[in-house]
Amino acid sequence: MAELHDLIPLTAGMIISPLPVVAVVAIVLSPRGRVAAPVYTATFTVASLVAIAIGAIGSASLPASRTNGSPVSFALAIVLFVAFTALAIASWVTRPRAGATPVAPKWLAAIDTITPARAASLGLVMAIVNTKNIPLDLKGGALIGEAHLPIAAALGLCAAIAVAGSLLLIVPTIAASGGSAATTRRLERLKDDMISHNSEMMAVLFAILAANEAAAIVHQLTS
Repeated sequence: MAELHDLIPLTAGMIISPLPVVAVVAIVLSPRGRVAAPVYTATFTVASLVAIAIGAIGSASLPASRTNGSPVSFALAIVLFVAFTALAIASWVTRPRAGATPVAPKWLAAIDTITPARAASLGLVMAIVNTKNIPLDLKGGALIGEAHLPIAAALGLCAAIAVAGSLLLIVPTIAASGGSAATTRRLERLKDDMISHNSEMMAVLFAILAANEAAAIVHQLTS
């Protein structure tokens, strides 16, 4: 059976996504934020759920492994280790230098006029083009599929991982629903900090994810 405890670091990696968080904060601060933000968050979460389900279905179609790993999870670990290492280096090298003003993404300028339909499109794009979440979703799904759980349990676990991975989008969406001025100020600061330190945060996160995949590779080679 797959080692389902490996889902914990994968989910933690899904949660920390600066640009999707910047997007949801900008949306909740927009004139139609109370309507558009839940649509954006729901779309992002459902897209993650679909990716997790694809990974689970693909892995579940393989026979149960009698060892501590499977060819699918081992291959994914190697691919993700290489990819996350490269992304960690790229994020660190391209970070803004001391004293430089971080450049906000161009799409932020259009957030003030966002509609629920465009929020859904943005949520889908953010989920798909995210350089780490789709790979993590697929690997998380593969781990669930390898466990060969009952269908209801597998579906519930897929949904739980998708929701947990979207927590940093769900929390601001709920917090902003009250319209508190203090909450608005905190969200503005959060958005600015995320934009300013996006490269550094992603470099550290990618390095941690690469180390986690390296540990998984060593574990499967020595088990």
